Amino acid sequence: MRIQKSKFRILIFLWIPLLLIGSLISCKNGEKSELSHQMNMEEKVVVEKVTLPAFGNLVEVKTTGMNFILPDEIPSGWTTFRYSNESPLTHFMLIDKLPVYKGKQITYADFENIPPVFRDAMDLINTGKNDEGFAEFRRLPEWFAQIIFSGGVGLVSPGETAQTTVYVQPGTYVIECYVKTGGIFHPMTKQLDVRQDLLNETPPVPTLNMAISKEGGIEMHETPTAGLHTIAVQYKDQGPHEHFLGHDVHLARLEKDTNLDELNSWMTWTTPEGLNTPAPVTFLGGAQEMPEGNTAYITVNLKSGSYAWVAEVPNPASKNMLKTFTVSRDETVRIGGGKD
Repeated sequence: MRIQKSKFRILIFLWIPLLLIGSLISCKNGEKSELSHQMNMEEKVVVEKVTLPAFGNLVEVKTTGMNFILPDEIPSGWTTFRYSNESPLTHFMLIDKLPVYKGKQITYADFENIPPVFRDAMDLINTGKNDEGFAEFRRLPEWFAQIIFSGGVGLVSPGETAQTTVYVQPGTYVIECYVKTGGIFHPMTKQLDVRQDLLNETPPVPTLNMAISKEGGIEMHETPTAGLHTIAVQYKDQGPHEHFLGHDVHLARLEKDTNLDELNSWMTWTTPEGLNTPAPVTFLGGAQEMPEGNTAYITVNLKSGSYAWVAEVPNPASKNMLKTFTVSRDETVRIGGGKD
């Protein structure tokens, strides 16, 4: 039977964030030792605690190395994830909802055999053998395509705390990060169980509104000002880009010497330099990928300075997904495109 590429590209789109597990299995022992040595030599970052208003259930999340520290179980409903990055590397937290398939809840143990499939497939694809690589995905179980990327906190630089509010349904989830260091995906996953609860059913009231879509890119509906904001991010559509993933949005603080071309290139995980730490900017959080029609809420204290909204997609500037803006001292902003 002939294998259709489109089918397997969709499968890749639905699972690539979990590719980090397979990638780690295939790493050479020397590479792992080098990364471990780098982590041990790095001085621990001290995080300056910030106070932001929380909405619904507040879940404090902390990273001190290659880990996620948070409760094993939380209630369902609107949930604020406050993520403190106390490690020396840039991370994010993406929330993946595992499906119930044929009456059985899929758990972390069920997809332990998935990483070898992606390892073998990507080894072939990376050497230019695309047809052979796509054919490897015949080994994936049927429940694989039912995993739902359910938002989470965007990229967070060392020493920063970021906050995002999303609605979480009851179920079993995996929290993960697939940023790279030394070309190796961060080995960061944690199972999270969400129990049924009816107490947190009211969404936050935003001060600013944003939409993101393939057609319009990143669109701000109001003019940002300095101060505390809760920004609603509406996902008008969702679908795979060239890197097999959908779109999301991240907030970056820019310096005078920030190279926007470098930031634009860094957002593509499929290149050796893409998503490889250190990052070219300071990231202040954002909203991770969600299905069409969903809304996430980013709470942030905007100070005077230069910023950018950017999506983790190939060449975001060409898709209107790299948008710069400047918060002035008089609390007004100028908004522009990524390279204007």
